[in-house]
Parts: sequence; C-alpha cells; structure tokens
Amino acid sequence: MSSYLRSTTVTKKSIATLIVIAILALFVAISAVPHYLSSWPWATPLKVPNQPALQAIRDQGITLPGWLSQEQIKTKIGGDTWSIQQLSATNEGPFAAASPSTIFLLLRPQVWEADQPEVEWLDLKGSQQWQTDSHQSLPFEITQNKPENNDNLGKTVRISTDYFRAWNKDQTYAILQWYASPIGGSASPAWWFWADQNAQWRQRQRMPWVAVSIWLPIDPLSDIISQQEMAVALGQSVQAELLQTVFTQKLSVHPSELDQIRAS
Repeated sequence: MSSYLRSTTVTKKSIATLIVIAILALFVAISAVPHYLSSWPWATPLKVPNQPALQAIRDQGITLPGWLSQEQIKTKIGGDTWSIQQLSATNEGPFAAASPSTIFLLLRPQVWEADQPEVEWLDLKGSQQWQTDSHQSLPFEITQNKPENNDNLGKTVRISTDYFRAWNKDQTYAILQWYASPIGGSASPAWWFWADQNAQWRQRQRMPWVAVSIWLPIDPLSDIISQQEMAVALGQSVQAELLQTVFTQKLSVHPSELDQIRAS
C-alpha cells in the first residue's frame, strides 16, 4: 500500500511539473510572436493607394458635370476634416431644371493608413443638431465606361446608400450618404472593413474610401420621395467622378465574396 501511495505522489508531482513547463513554454512562445511577426510582409501597414489624390479631395472638393462649385471650404466635424461644397446647377446639362438647384456635397476621404470609417454619420448629425426620419436603403449601380480609367473600364459597381430626411430649426434636407470605394459602396462601416480585409489578404492592397453625404434642401418636413430620382443621379455622378480620379487602382473581388461582403 505504501509503495502505491508513493507511486501516486510521484505521478502527481510529474503532472504538476509538466503543467508548469507547458505554461512557461507558452509564455516564451507569446513573447516571441512579435519578433517573428515583425519580419512578415503584412506587419508593416500597407500604403493607401492614391493618397495625394485623396488629400486633394479634402482640400479642393471635386467637380461634377452639370454643377458649378459656388463655394468650397474644409472644416473640422467631430475631429475629422471634411470638404464642404455648395453646388449650383448650370443652365445647361442634365440638372438645368433641377429642384433644388443648389445642393451641398460633403466629402471625408481616407488620408492615412490607419484611418477607417467609424462615426462619420453621427458626427454630421450631431454637428447639425438634426432630427431624422424616413430612413431607407436606396441602392444604385454605375458602369465605368470612360477611357480615362483603363483599370476600371466596363466595371459595374453597386452602391447601397442611406437615404433619409433630416431637419433642424433652420432647414430640412433629403440626405443621401455612403462610404464610396473602388468596388462599390455602402452606408455601413462594416462593409468597408470586410472589403479592406479581403483586398489586403488576396491582393496585398488597401481599399481606399471616401465618406459621401449629399444634402438636398427641401420644404419644411416635405416628403423625400420626390427627390429620390435626383438623389440617385447625384450619387451616380459622385461615384463616377471618384472612380475616374482617386479610385483608379485595379481591385477585383469574386462575385461570391462580394455577396458575402454585402451581407455583412
């Protein structure tokens, strides 16, 4: 019996020793991980494609066919810098008889590697002290068919926007907004996150983005349905301009993967 007890005691001590050794080995492995990761190619953040062009949007805004920029400023909203443009419809062009004839275009581009979409819509709402309602998803498509942008030539992209009514004591607007990217866009930050992860792992590239918010002034508390067609046309025009200027790199996603990104 005594020999059995001694054997059991030895076994328990051996198990305890193995556990201690395993824990120490785990700590050593964890401490070594950063050293090994530092030599991996993705340990260094990938650069944002066309970063100077993105910064130029913040400083200068963009040009839209059929619209004249009456004023452009850059200002801080919620700690981030936005471009704000007041645009008026030209006498000639598709928006000549548009109502409203003056709109506001707000753009907040990605300007550095760690910059990612987060609370842009909350920042805008808070800065204007808006009340909102009539939220709805307003999707549209655009096909890039201009020869200036060979990489994206013939590519059709889909955009899912947030379209709603917003008002404060001074003005009521129909609002259209989304995060634009080279492969499409969505009002959801999560959409960009998964698209960016996909681009990094599969193509060793970043997925640049621009937050777009279009404000169409309307009569106090009037219905936004009447502005829907114009809102879509403006959204298509903005996305097309971004594809031709800042989103010129070649990025592709398999249709099945794109469906998964949209579902997210």
